[in-house]
Amino acid sequence: MSHALIVDRPPTAFYTWQNYRCAYEVWSPDAGTGIPLLLIHPIGVGLSRRFWDRFIQAWRSAGQTQTIYNVDLLGCGESDMPPVACRPEDWAAQLLGFLQTVVQQPVMVIAQGALSPVAIELCQQADSALIRAVVLSGPPAWAVMSKPATAWQQNLSWNLFNSLLGLGFYQYAKRRQFIQRFSARQLFDRPEQVDAEWLDRLSGDAQNQASRHAVFSFLAGFWANCAG
Repeated sequence: MSHALIVDRPPTAFYTWQNYRCAYEVWSPDAGTGIPLLLIHPIGVGLSRRFWDRFIQAWRSAGQTQTIYNVDLLGCGESDMPPVACRPEDWAAQLLGFLQTVVQQPVMVIAQGALSPVAIELCQQADSALIRAVVLSGPPAWAVMSKPATAWQQNLSWNLFNSLLGLGFYQYAKRRQFIQRFSARQLFDRPEQVDAEWLDRLSGDAQNQASRHAVFSFLAGFWANCAG
């Protein structure tokens, strides 16, 4: 069953973090109440803040009225895509800058999957007054997140991905069939929910070759020992 696109999407806005242009949107109802939500999307081929579209639609349909802050992490969506390795502490610092300069009030952080270490790192970097609660949706096992990782292995993986070998892999990974399998196994509870609208969006966004660096940063495993 296809899900209708959200038609009342707020305009994309931008803020600057370390000279990078970072994109976000604010879902703010006229009578917003409760603690605002800050959403952290997963990293993967074609993924961006658009990952949360269906969540936002369901949240609003359920009558929830919190303001929602939805940010594109560096290297994703409409944010700048520098050819650099991004670690959880980098993405957390980006979000901290967003909280300090744009939001300027306490939030509830919601992170999906293996980006949970970014939420944990954000809590470590931020003043406790800025984070009221953290929700980790489907995080990796704690033993995986907290297991010590060897820096040279992570750097070696990054260097391999950030080469012609990695470029070849990305050409394979941005295919619709690969995205469908990845979505069914890692992102959706039921495979039949991976519909044409979802695949069209991710396949289209994946065509931007510059987005591969965020994907390679994730695949290099920099997140694996962030929760120790």
